Parts: sequence; C-alpha cells; structure tokens
Amino acid sequence: MKIFGRSILCIIFSGYCLIAPSQSVSKQSIGLQLNPYFDGHLFNHEFYSPVYAFRYTFGIKEHITLGPELSGFYSKVYADDYTFGNINFGGYLRYSFLPQARVKPFVEASTYYTYHYWKNGPEVFYGGSLEPNGSKSFLSGYAAPGITLFSKSGKTSLDLMYKFSNKNFANGEKSVFSYRLNFWF
Repeated sequence: MKIFGRSILCIIFSGYCLIAPSQSVSKQSIGLQLNPYFDGHLFNHEFYSPVYAFRYTFGIKEHITLGPELSGFYSKVYADDYTFGNINFGGYLRYSFLPQARVKPFVEASTYYTYHYWKNGPEVFYGGSLEPNGSKSFLSGYAAPGITLFSKSGKTSLDLMYKFSNKNFANGEKSVFSYRLNFWF
C-alpha cells in the first residue's frame, strides 16, 4: 500500500510541476470505454469479458495532457460460476505531436495499482479439489503509441492505441489494441 501511495503522490507532484509554470490550462475531457473483449471465447460461448475505462484529462500544455484513470475487466465463465477480473486505478501522461491537427499522433505512459481477483461458486472443482477464492494486488503500467481522431467541432475524439505492459491485459497477452471515446469541454 505504501508503494501505491507513493506512486499517486509522484503523479500528483509531477502534474503540479507541469501545471505551475503554465499561465493557462487548456481543455479538459472525459474518456470512456465499455465493450466486450472480442475473441474466440466470446464467440464460442465459453466466457465473456467486458472491458471498461474512465479517465479525466487535464490539458496543461499545448502538447501535454495528464489525468487519473480507472479501468479494468470482468470475466464470467458460462459453464460454471467462476469469475475473475482486474480493477486498475492510476494516472497517465500523454505527449501529442501535432496539437492543432485533427489527427494527432501521441505517446502515452501510465502507472496504476491493480487489484486482481478470482471467485468460484461452491460447485466449481478443478482437479478434484475446490479452487480457492482469492485476490492479489500489484503496481503496473503501460506505454502506448497511438493517434487521436478529432471531430470537426473538436468536442469529441477517438483514441486508438497499442498498449505494451509488463503484466497481462484482458486478452492474456502483454500487448493489446485499445480505444477510447473522449468528450471535450
């Protein structure tokens, strides 16, 4: 828990250091993602995994945005009462290369605290014994190149990115394509 607290303080301090020298703070946005993870397990009716993300963005410089983010996934196995998932809470920092364009390439880095859990119903047995319920927590993050596509009005945008991490995502891999819809104000 100390590591989590220190990482949040580091993100807040970094944000303050970037904001303090700037005289005006630019736009802000709310980013949303909610979709099932599309893979063979979903189409074979083995299990489903909704993926979700919510982020608040502060535009602090022409090229730099940052903010907090809550994300994760929840997986439910159809055949029995087995569920597992991740809840991630942390922050991110993004550098956009063409801040005035409607198509903006960017690089993004995020650090977050992950709570991973699994739960079995009373009748779920693996190898003759009951698999215990449990959870674990760890600090993780990702780096992602991507592009942002803005609407003509500039009120909405779509982030398309490819994330790389040291831990597995909902697809069971250490990299994944992701997207997010943003509403600017």
